[in-house]
Amino acid sequence: MGAGMRRVLTLLGMTAGAAGCDVTDVPTGSGQKMLVTSATVVLTVDPAEPTRIGTRAVALVSEAWQQVLREVPGASVRITGASGRSLSLVEEEDPLGTCTVLRRESYTVDGQLRPIGSCHTATAASAVFAPGELLTLAVTTPDGAVLEGTSRMPDAFVPRGLSVEDGRCRVEPGTAYRFAWSPVDGAWAHVGEAEVTGLSPSLWSSSDPLYLPVTVLGRGREVTDMVFPTDFLLELLSDVDNVELHRTLDAGLPGGARAEVTIAALDRNWANWIREGRLNINGETVIPSVFGDGTGMFGTAVRWKVSVESRAADEAGDTPLCGPGVAG
Repeated sequence: MGAGMRRVLTLLGMTAGAAGCDVTDVPTGSGQKMLVTSATVVLTVDPAEPTRIGTRAVALVSEAWQQVLREVPGASVRITGASGRSLSLVEEEDPLGTCTVLRRESYTVDGQLRPIGSCHTATAASAVFAPGELLTLAVTTPDGAVLEGTSRMPDAFVPRGLSVEDGRCRVEPGTAYRFAWSPVDGAWAHVGEAEVTGLSPSLWSSSDPLYLPVTVLGRGREVTDMVFPTDFLLELLSDVDNVELHRTLDAGLPGGARAEVTIAALDRNWANWIREGRLNINGETVIPSVFGDGTGMFGTAVRWKVSVESRAADEAGDTPLCGPGVAG
């Protein structure tokens, strides 16, 4: 499974079907049908104004049988916080465009698109829930099946020492930058993603952006920084076709390149779902967080994102430097 198939987040919004391996990897043991729900709630913090927070909830409700996920139309999906505030998710028509970042060909059989599940979403420009709040997921299908789960959101998560204007900041060409933050209570994993454009054809000939992920599991509050792009290059390290690309990026983002960078703190449920070895030999999830008439994951995260440009200043009042570069 390549980098594009292992996306944990997406730069456009967190998704339910993108954590680790595809949800279709969850076998059904004896051949019986099984309900599988993958749901996430993500708070997106404006790094320039941390009090400005958006909310995005996504749930994929599926019936798994013989390694194929089928839709479960008409399900009711609601997420409620300890504060009493709640979100009712609305069923979408296009689960491939909304509930997953995996490529469409991943869901084809003999050239025919196969269903993956019923997609439910809710988006708010405000913080419906608060960092650190305990949330409850309730899914009810038309035939009366019920799935439930709880998740405590990671605490406040904002960058430290980052200068940003209109969601953008600048680095000097060939210079790495250290994104830093204070320890986050309730964080069981930290995930970073970057989509890089503007690289020379000799480094990256594809018309698609270069996708760079990094995931740090199991150290929670101990993780307080990521160096971009250096820490995002693990998957390039063993790629013999991109040795020069790795060498160049290891020194910093080349001049003229741009990157959309997203960093998130994930709760325990999400971290357990994406860790290697989450499935045992008979195919049951090791640590599910959705229970009742099925299984699955209910995870939460707090994240922020920024557009990074690599260039010298054009004039006074230009886009600010993100901050001091990292010495090589």
